[in-house]
Amino acid sequence: MDSDVVREGLAVAAGRLATRGLVIGTGGNLSARDGDRVYTTPSGADLAELTADQVVVTDLDGNVLEDTEYRPTSELLLHLEIYRSTNARAVVHAHPIASIAAANLVDELPAVHYTAALLGGAVRVAPHEIFGTQALTGAVAGALTERTAALMRNHGSVAYGESLGIACERIELVDWLAEIYLRTAAVGTAATLTQKQLIQVAVAAAERGYSPLRRK
Repeated sequence: MDSDVVREGLAVAAGRLATRGLVIGTGGNLSARDGDRVYTTPSGADLAELTADQVVVTDLDGNVLEDTEYRPTSELLLHLEIYRSTNARAVVHAHPIASIAAANLVDELPAVHYTAALLGGAVRVAPHEIFGTQALTGAVAGALTERTAALMRNHGSVAYGESLGIACERIELVDWLAEIYLRTAAVGTAATLTQKQLIQVAVAAAERGYSPLRRK
């Protein structure tokens, strides 16, 4: 893929998350993988103002490949681990309010809507660890087992996908599900779907060619 296209895509996706209120200031980071090259948002970047020329390129070991005044995101270890352990082509980490609130209350965000099937099921919460550390990377990797998104206690959320568009939509979906859960739990006990029911939803969606997420 053309390097300029990837860079511009990251800038657009970063602006999208900022516009939708999923990040504030320099919180959150994104990346996209193209072969053995990983394009990341820089450390300390305000995602609302990110430009394509600020994007940093590394290899899968985290070595910066191109001369730049910027450093890769402090969560680079997390992004690289997700690329190594999944088929991800893009990773998005954000600090959405509803997601953080839910992660501070439960160990797993239950499936309060059938679209949780798009994430693999109930969303697990990784325990709190210091940002940018191997401990956090390991905790999140565990929470992502057989899932495409995870919550991070006292921190935020992360999602991956076959494209930046899909990764962004998944992290937005997590926050929507978190909001549903919080509103329901405030007045009563949330009705939730079982993994068996979610599998039935996934099968039905596949048979009917249905998905509320974009395919690119």
